[in-house]
Amino acid sequence: MANAEQKKISPWNSQLDQQIEIINNQATRKFRPEIQGLRALAVLLVAAYHFWFGKVSGGVDVFLLISAFLMAGSFARKIEGNTFKGVRAVWEYWIHVFKRILPLASLTVAGILLGTYLVLPAERWSTLISEAKSVVFYYENWWSINNLVDYYAADTGAASPFRHFWSLSLQGQIYILWPLIFLAVAAAVKYLRFNVRATLVAVFGTVFALSLAYSIYITAASQQTAYYNTFARLWEFALGSLVAIILPWLNIHRYLRAVMGWAGIAMIISCGFIFDVEGVFPGYHALWPTLAASMIIIAGDTQTKFGPEKLLTLPPLLKLGGFSYGLYLVHWPLLVFYLYRNNAEKAGYVSGIGLLAISMVIAYLMTKWVETPLRSWKKLDRSNWGAIAVIAGCIAVAIVPAFGWQGQMAYQASQLEKERSLNNPGAAALEPGFEYQGAPDAAVYPPISQIQEEWADLGESCSSVEIGLVTSASTDEYCTVANMEDQPEKVVVAVGNSHMQVWAPVITRYAQENNWTLYYYVAGGCFYAPGDNHNRPDCDSYTDNAHTFVDDVDPDLVITTGTMGGVDAPDTLTEPMREEMTQLTEHGLEVLSLRDHPRFSQNPLDCATEPDCVLPANQDVENNPLTSLESELDAFGTVNMNDMVCPDGSCPAVIGNVYTYMDDNHLTSSYIETTYDVFKMRADEAMARING
Repeated sequence: MANAEQKKISPWNSQLDQQIEIINNQATRKFRPEIQGLRALAVLLVAAYHFWFGKVSGGVDVFLLISAFLMAGSFARKIEGNTFKGVRAVWEYWIHVFKRILPLASLTVAGILLGTYLVLPAERWSTLISEAKSVVFYYENWWSINNLVDYYAADTGAASPFRHFWSLSLQGQIYILWPLIFLAVAAAVKYLRFNVRATLVAVFGTVFALSLAYSIYITAASQQTAYYNTFARLWEFALGSLVAIILPWLNIHRYLRAVMGWAGIAMIISCGFIFDVEGVFPGYHALWPTLAASMIIIAGDTQTKFGPEKLLTLPPLLKLGGFSYGLYLVHWPLLVFYLYRNNAEKAGYVSGIGLLAISMVIAYLMTKWVETPLRSWKKLDRSNWGAIAVIAGCIAVAIVPAFGWQGQMAYQASQLEKERSLNNPGAAALEPGFEYQGAPDAAVYPPISQIQEEWADLGESCSSVEIGLVTSASTDEYCTVANMEDQPEKVVVAVGNSHMQVWAPVITRYAQENNWTLYYYVAGGCFYAPGDNHNRPDCDSYTDNAHTFVDDVDPDLVITTGTMGGVDAPDTLTEPMREEMTQLTEHGLEVLSLRDHPRFSQNPLDCATEPDCVLPANQDVENNPLTSLESELDAFGTVNMNDMVCPDGSCPAVIGNVYTYMDDNHLTSSYIETTYDVFKMRADEAMARING
């Protein structure tokens, strides 16, 4: 009676509503073996492209669509059948789905942490532990975005064994969000008497359109971040949901469905060959695999002699589909560990077969001995508390080792810090007549596992300090205050990129000792001179703001990096930088210019454990290109510290038991701190010339 009344007064009524009574078998089958086979095909493509081609297949997009299709179909049927229990249904769904997906995920995280400890270099440990936490709490895709766009993040060129979890984090977020949408629709159906499926079509159609439009925009603007962006991927889940909702309305001839299905299979297999998936997805290009998967799902069981289900329901594919989740989880970290140990870019044909076989065995055993017993344990279904206990236990399996390992590294660092002045003299070891007084077996500082935390501190954000400036340039992300004096001897602004920042420990200390107010206006990867930024829009914006900030502050002194170092090449004084420093002095400002330090194609840390790990400076460390400006410009001085980094033209990875470089072109703050006495002497000489 309620349904009849609902149809009578619903504003969404149409002739299609009557077809809901004639629900296609494809929409009501609880188990669709062809979808299981589609899962298997997708995971095989994902693994094959990773192992043998070193690229991305588009199979992940198929997974995303399938998960939304199954979830939406289930919720829609419950709402239509008046068996949807509102908030309770949502709560129970969350418990059920995370009880199902967390066991293997947590076990994989724990295994990756172990593999990281055994295989990967210690300088990557801290970053990967941080990423492991993001995996456990399903925000790894946003963690990846933050680290991709963060210039100061650890080297992203080395593949992370956790990186494939971005899609699972995305799914986890949808598992939270989608049930809330169905809860809202159920309320609208109950109180506003809307038609269930028509309302769902309107809702998910809107999500599809808005998200796809945003995806196209953000992919064009910043494809790297768009790839992991939840909002740029919502449309893929919305499409899967729409397929589930409209499927009962479709009445397509079985032969046409068979053709659709085979076309979909061909499109999925060819996707990775046609598109640079990792370089152009998501955007409109991701319509290719998602529409292909939709065509296969709509085709269903065609009951023809040549239907695509003949392939998708082959016993081997169905068997593989049963542990496809586990295979997706384990294949990637195994590949990452293999490539690192063998210093390879791809697995190769034979090795790839071996890795795939090992991955299958591990995935099968994990599914059989972990996932299946927990899923079929009937006692857990009698109470939500049992499932909650499983979820909590799974989180603990992954998170306790991560926090424990992190704590142990912090403890080691604190122990090293206690004896640092004696055991780790750093640049003091370069002084004539120096004799080491520390322990013979003292560890190099900082701990290699903490090396990525060696970025120099630039002080507090300008927006959080009362600096008396109202310009917008003083409130953006680049502006920091390192030292503030009530009656400063000088007001100083240090501008430039990360190669300016590495010297912040000694610049800030020098400012404090000389009663200077010191601002930093620094952006990683960007030069103060616009002509040196090579048409990078983000850097052009920084440069414009930096000039505005200098104009507004009207400092006594500007500190900047004056030369530009090349990779394995000498540094040069560029014409744009010469013009900038000339203009500053012509406007009555003093300029203290630092020489850029050497950059390398190889990370010195890669050979740090070798006794004679030394890289050539590829420059005359004594002959400073900036010296010529001292005779040309008034109120100009320069400091050259490259002989402290590369004594005698050679650049060791360790000086005075302290790591010098944290990567291939950035110095550790721990080493820079030890150069202060030399820096002070040379800065005093430069300032005497400026003030003289």
